[in-house]
Amino acid sequence: MKKVCNRCLSFWFVAALLLSLTGCTMHVTKHISDKLDMEAINRNYGIKPIDLSSGSKCAGAPAVKIVNMEMRTDDYPAFKNPPYEGFINPKEMMNSVSSYLKDGFEKNRIKADDQSTKVLQLKMIDLQSVAGVWSFGGTFKMELQIPEKNIAKTYEATENAGNGFSAAAYAIHGACRKVIDDPVVQEYILCK
Repeated sequence: MKKVCNRCLSFWFVAALLLSLTGCTMHVTKHISDKLDMEAINRNYGIKPIDLSSGSKCAGAPAVKIVNMEMRTDDYPAFKNPPYEGFINPKEMMNSVSSYLKDGFEKNRIKADDQSTKVLQLKMIDLQSVAGVWSFGGTFKMELQIPEKNIAKTYEATENAGNGFSAAAYAIHGACRKVIDDPVVQEYILCK
């Protein structure tokens, strides 16, 4: 009886040890996308949109076409909270980033229009959200191209938050805000 009990305890010990050494993986694209709430983030950061269209030299109302050029659909490791690891689908993530950037331009009185001749192309370089001691740190980096002007620029932001999904979303917001505030991008869209 004692032998059986020892085997049983040994089995549970080994099982517990193996479970503690293996991590869980999950897809987090939707979780991060759900945190991309323009109103809430602008409120948190105290951002008040401005009327960029007032400085436009375009013949009509200024508009921009934002195109997601990201083609990767494989699992991309972007979330680390040991023992958990989260993956995103880069193309789907950049669809959310593109929508968020469109919303940002709209809030600043530049119309997002798929028929516009002013084209911004986006591609993800990196997205990471890593657990720290007291909070998560998120870093997002993307490439923006303006084919008409043969311009390629990189935008990056790093932010912290109480959870990993928010940290990633805040970093995305920071990079998108840099695009909207960039004088080169504004001059292009506003025909200056």
